[in-house]
Formats: sequence, structure tokens, C-alpha cells
Amino acid sequence: MKKRIQRKTNELWGVTFGFIAFLLISWEFASRRLGAPEYLLGPWEIVGATFSSITQTDVLEQSGQSLARIFTGFLIGSSIGVLLGLLSGVSRGVRDFFDVPQSFLHAVPKISLFPAIALWLGFSDASRILVIALSCFFPAYLSSMSGALGMNPRYLWLAKNNEIGRIKTFTQVVLPASLPRTMVGLRISLMVGFILMVSTEVVGHASGVGAAVMLSYQDGDYRNMYSGILIIALMGFFSNLALTRLSNWLCRGHNLDFGA
Repeated sequence: MKKRIQRKTNELWGVTFGFIAFLLISWEFASRRLGAPEYLLGPWEIVGATFSSITQTDVLEQSGQSLARIFTGFLIGSSIGVLLGLLSGVSRGVRDFFDVPQSFLHAVPKISLFPAIALWLGFSDASRILVIALSCFFPAYLSSMSGALGMNPRYLWLAKNNEIGRIKTFTQVVLPASLPRTMVGLRISLMVGFILMVSTEVVGHASGVGAAVMLSYQDGDYRNMYSGILIIALMGFFSNLALTRLSNWLCRGHNLDFGA
């Protein structure tokens, strides 16, 4: 059974990589042979520009600034979201209290809040981190609440009958039982956070990879523009990969596989 599942997984990975290879080859052919405009660079040229740029000190500094913003905002927003989501899942009163505010704010694109936040905090790292944290909060909150609501109620009944305290019930019963859906929400939060990281960096003359991409576009430096986009994609890919590995390890008792 396991061998058959592994074989199907390998086949799916083969199809995926084959499709990606086909797209890259077609893109490269179009950029070289079909008279593509100068701003449409081929994938190998973009990869070469990226490798040459990542050795530069300013690119490493910009990447570090962007990663600091996304991880700080992600940790703040998702931590609060998970905590309140789990509490909402096990307490009707907490859920009713947060239902209207989260429904009201969730519908608002978080980037639209950036000008209002900037009035108070300026176009600073604090304002950008706050917007990222807000964007990361809602997927974490909703997924954690869904996980707690979907938990077998017998777990809470057993914990109550065995006179386990509230804190131990929360940490040893509610959190482990809700973990699979919670980790899915965290992965969504991380990717949404990357989107807001770039969106806030292109506004207000910020530093970071997102700002570098916009400046390169304005200067007509398309090699650096594309290499910046590829760097953002790589940061998101490896961040998601690390979180996926952590999810699979934490949820190994649930017999689930989160992908990579």
C-alpha cells in the first residue's frame, strides 16, 4: 500500500516537473526566436541575473530587511490568530464576541489600511509589520477556530471527567486536536504575508526587495526587476517548504501529509 502511494506521488511529481520544464522551454524559445520585446527576458537570462545579484551586498541587505518584516508580522499576527481562534472554537462567548469584528475587518483589503496606519506610524517598518500582521491574523484565526470546532467533543468530556485543569486541557487536548487545520491556516497566512510584504514595500520609498523591484521597473532595468521577482519567489518557496516540513512533523500522529 505504501509503495503504491509512493509510486503515485513520484508520478505526480514527475508530471509537475515535466509541465514546468515545458513552460520554461517554451518561454525561452519565445524570448529568443519569436522576436520578443526587450523587456521579455528568457528564464535562463533571469536566472543568470539573479545569481549575479545575490552576491551583491545591497541585495542581501534588502532581502534581510524583507524577511525581517514578513517573519515578524507573521509571528505576531498568526500567534494572536491561533490563540483567539482556538479560544473561539471552545467558547461560544469568545466566538460571539469576535464574530462581528473579524467579519467586518476581514472583508477589508489589508493594503487599503496601510495609508491610515501610516498616518499614525509613518511609512515605517512598524506600519508595514502591522499590516502584514493583520493580513496573517485572519487565516490563522479562522483555521484554528475551525479545527477546534471540528474536534471530537468526547476529548473535552474526558478531560473534564479526569479533572484536568483548563490550561492543560487547552494545551494538551484542544491544541493537538486542532493542529492539522491550524497548520493549514498558518501556511495560508505566510503566503498572504508575503503578498502584503511586497505591497507595502512598493509604497512610501521603502527598502527591501519589493521596493527594489519597483525602482528597477521605473528605471527600465528589467534584468534586476525580474531577478527581484525571482528572489521573492524563492524566499516564499523556501519559507513555505520549511513550514510544510514543520507541519508534517508536528502532525505526524494524525497520519496526514501536507505536501512537500
